[in-house]
Amino acid sequence: MEKLSEKDAEVFQVLLVHWINHNGEHVEGYREWSEKMAGVRPEVAGEIDKAIDDMQQAARKLMEAKIKFQES
Repeated sequence: MEKLSEKDAEVFQVLLVHWINHNGEHVEGYREWSEKMAGVRPEVAGEIDKAIDDMQQAARKLMEAKIKFQES
């Protein structure tokens, strides 16, 4: 198995944190628009809600990756 350089390992850890936080920022925006669309176009709000679920799942997976990376 190849080994990351120390610099790449540091960059990767920073990126993981950024990706996790950035996902959260997107979810906040999605939620805001889902609420706005709920009374006007509920089918659109439903799709946005599904996207929110997917983004939250992605954030959990990124957090798992971060934990596993730190264990090694």
